[in-house]
Amino acid sequence: MLNVDVITLICEELEFGTSRCLDRTFRTTEDLNCRKGLLSLGLSSKTFLEPALDVLWRTLNRVEPLLSVLPETVSLNGKKMIMKQIALPSWDRLHYYASRVRIFKDDGTDNVHESVYAILGQSKPIFPKLAQLLPGTQICTYSLVFFLTSSISRAVIPSPYFPQSEHLDFGPSLALLASKSPGLRSLFITTTQFSGISASLRGFRELEDLHLGRLPQYEKDYIQSLASLTKLTYLNLTLLSDDSFDYVGLQNSFPSLKQLSIIGSSSELHNFLKIVTPLSLQILSLTWHGDPSIIDAIDVTTSLGRFSSLQNLNIDNATSLFVVDPDRERLWSLFNPLLKLTQIRSLRYSSPLFLTDQITATIASSWPHAETLHFTAVSWSEIPPVSSLAHFARECPNLDYLQYPIQIDVSPGAADPIPPTPFMHPLRDFICSVHYDVLDPLYVALSLHQIFPSLKNVSGDGDKWDEVKAILESYHLILAQDRRSI
Repeated sequence: MLNVDVITLICEELEFGTSRCLDRTFRTTEDLNCRKGLLSLGLSSKTFLEPALDVLWRTLNRVEPLLSVLPETVSLNGKKMIMKQIALPSWDRLHYYASRVRIFKDDGTDNVHESVYAILGQSKPIFPKLAQLLPGTQICTYSLVFFLTSSISRAVIPSPYFPQSEHLDFGPSLALLASKSPGLRSLFITTTQFSGISASLRGFRELEDLHLGRLPQYEKDYIQSLASLTKLTYLNLTLLSDDSFDYVGLQNSFPSLKQLSIIGSSSELHNFLKIVTPLSLQILSLTWHGDPSIIDAIDVTTSLGRFSSLQNLNIDNATSLFVVDPDRERLWSLFNPLLKLTQIRSLRYSSPLFLTDQITATIASSWPHAETLHFTAVSWSEIPPVSSLAHFARECPNLDYLQYPIQIDVSPGAADPIPPTPFMHPLRDFICSVHYDVLDPLYVALSLHQIFPSLKNVSGDGDKWDEVKAILESYHLILAQDRRSI
């Protein structure tokens, strides 16, 4: 006889297709077969019935399926309604299924009258054990209270399935969520109007994961309310406001924050980073809004030196103005503070630099733990030779992905051969960040192979990178044949 846990695992293997089956736009025949198969499995034996029903009812995108188990349901003018009192056996049948629902993602296809929500939720929440709630515009505005329960751990207000409008105010909905589900762990607030958002956010004392879109209006104590959430480990934040925020008295805030993604002006980025406790932050993504001056951008990157535990850093859209007339010293002053972050494992940097062999050596030696490095600027004022990549081979033993500019417009026979790296460096992917054509594919392929013997995938914006890749593949084929012949 099968163990109950084994049966549950069998049923949950079909969960992905079963839940995708609810999406009438993207579901496949395989998804439909998953749901039908799980239903057949449940009906085949009492042993399988309960685990199968748990999976079949775990996710709903409409309330309408619940009404199919109520004989009191009628259809009027194309809408499902409840026109008479629900009998006690019907309530028991309803709760038998509703108590299994853990995720409700309102997709706007519910074909029920809004009075149904009030009837179903009159004595207890419609889904008493709900864990994730994504309510649509109508439910948020008129019926949210009938869905709220203390068991909810994740919410998206309002559901992203609906068009966003700055004219609708979801502030009361957020306040209601805070009062009924104060133990919420994850909250995603989409781009719309939220009056009283600062007061509501203070009610989520257990919040660990918070995503805040761009708001049409911000309250002055907005940052103060965010700082009160001491258990936050992830924060996605957009600060685009004509008014300044109140940072008075804030220092060493967000003591548990491990991951931060923030968009804003240089001043707001700088002010916010100053109050973040430095020791816990491991992942940081910075995006400048608009066109920052390089002086202001330098202030921001200089402030990053505090975050010695950073392992993953993404700096985007920082230098759209000063590419026109680049200044070597200022561009280096913008980048140089990042070299103090010796724990970096992943970096994406979009600003140009004057790169030489010596600077490449400095970069490589500063990040011995690097695994992925992306230098993604659209233009470079100075480009190092391909041989400079050997610094990464020597100093970054764990590097497996590199995007970096190198000189590839070298005439055939004009450059000296590069000595091989004396060990099998693990790098497998390389992207050249320049918009030039490869003049000598054989030299480039040989040089890359000598430096990174494991390299297989190469690309760039210019022509003939396909030839470089083909040559590399031939090298690996020859090596494989040599190993088999030994």
